Amino acid sequence: MMLLAIDTATRKIGIALYDGVQVQHEAIWQSPYRHTVELIPAIHTALEATNSSVEDLTAIALTIGPGSYTGLRIGAAAAKGLALSLNLDLIAVSTFEVLAVSFPPDPERQMAVVLEAGRSRLAVGWFAVQNGRWQPSAEAGLFTPDEFANSIHTPTLICGELDEDLRKMLGRKHKNVRLATPAQSLRRPSYLAELAWTRWQAGEVDQPEMVAPVYLQTGENIPE
Repeated sequence: MMLLAIDTATRKIGIALYDGVQVQHEAIWQSPYRHTVELIPAIHTALEATNSSVEDLTAIALTIGPGSYTGLRIGAAAAKGLALSLNLDLIAVSTFEVLAVSFPPDPERQMAVVLEAGRSRLAVGWFAVQNGRWQPSAEAGLFTPDEFANSIHTPTLICGELDEDLRKMLGRKHKNVRLATPAQSLRRPSYLAELAWTRWQAGEVDQPEMVAPVYLQTGENIPE
């Protein structure tokens, strides 16, 4: 059994192959405007590198949003096309959750997962530790950098797409902010694969024809 994980939610693309025991292949790269031409060849490369074929796939995992309009639609089209043509199970996962799950639980802090958004905005998902794991704790929203910084009043772990200016702003304004390093903030498709595998094994799958990208608001435009 092999699960293919696909993350095209933002300008970083990631794919992974996972068999429930090991991550057989993982690739992450920056792709501002080339999702369409780079995704399928990367999947073929992953299969070749592991001496696998599409016939070895049994499930597909997909980041469903938030994210860029174009990026999410390209990922969804590829995942749904494979699922329907090969009769594979499909598991859709929140983009925020993929990063949140990669951090050890810290009951003393909340977590803010940040994605770049258009027009100098940030898409932010909020998490807190419940039942020993990070779980969504408030409604996700769009913020300017200043609004986001001013919204933090308690100890907070901040991770995700943080540019140099935002890191400096948060570092100056909040002594109780812990900033994840760039490596820690990388959204890894292997975590998407593990999340989806657990749900798949529990029978939590999505109908491909019902899967649609999730945006924070109509017309949201997070950069591709």
